[in-house]
Amino acid sequence: MLRSFAGFAERSAPGRPVTTAMALAWALRRPALPITVSGRLSAIRCFARFCAGFDPSTEVPPVHLTHAPHSRRAPHIFSKAEVRLILRRTAELERWRTNLRPLTYRTFIGLLACTGLRTCEALRLRDDDFDPGLRVLRVPPTKSGPGRTIPLHPTAVHALASFQHVRQARYPFTRTFFTGPWGRPLQLCAADWTFRRLARDIRGNGARPRPRLYDFRHSFATKLVSHWARQSVPIAHRLVLLSRYLGHQYFHDTYWYVQQEKTALNAAATRFERYRQTRSS
Repeated sequence: MLRSFAGFAERSAPGRPVTTAMALAWALRRPALPITVSGRLSAIRCFARFCAGFDPSTEVPPVHLTHAPHSRRAPHIFSKAEVRLILRRTAELERWRTNLRPLTYRTFIGLLACTGLRTCEALRLRDDDFDPGLRVLRVPPTKSGPGRTIPLHPTAVHALASFQHVRQARYPFTRTFFTGPWGRPLQLCAADWTFRRLARDIRGNGARPRPRLYDFRHSFATKLVSHWARQSVPIAHRLVLLSRYLGHQYFHDTYWYVQQEKTALNAAATRFERYRQTRSS
């Protein structure tokens, strides 16, 4: 975003300091939701604070300039049929510069769907992070979460081991788990581009018109919470475990998945109503 803003500023007001009007004109250059415009301005605001230390005439865009709501955008929740459709379509992918492309994306998307990993976490996996004997996957730490070890279902272990065997035979000197052309690490831009074509006719059921790769993580967590909510036992301790499993630093990041699952909230309300009636009688 800063590169884009720098190009805009160079074309519209070369040599001039950053101003609020300039930042707002750049943020509104393309139609977007208020929360998106607010995010664009946040990046410029931090940059403007830095520039103000060298040029006092720099204007820092004020907070809440666009009156964006302080809420996250509802994610797309994949159905089982949509996941199966996307996985089947990986077989139709052209073997562009590598004959492993269909198998790579089938394994990569399957892993996201069954573990809820962040997309960046899956792309950064290396061979040593997968232990088929212990049936676990070691997820390296990122700036958004600590490192952790997560258990895998036997079917996931089988799929990962099969892919790893084929990939190592094709690229024996590569230690990155998911690879692109010539055995180089699979890039996020390529994964996003390919996923958009695999999910080309799937309409988003959240706040966005189309699903994203990151929505596999939302779907994984939300469906778990929904399943637990239908059970009679308390789910508080399970939510704590889910928070650790997902690699959240703060529990309120996990509560976001409870907010999106109306079934969980309805079940909780029903249990509370029963409890209230029991106490009153």
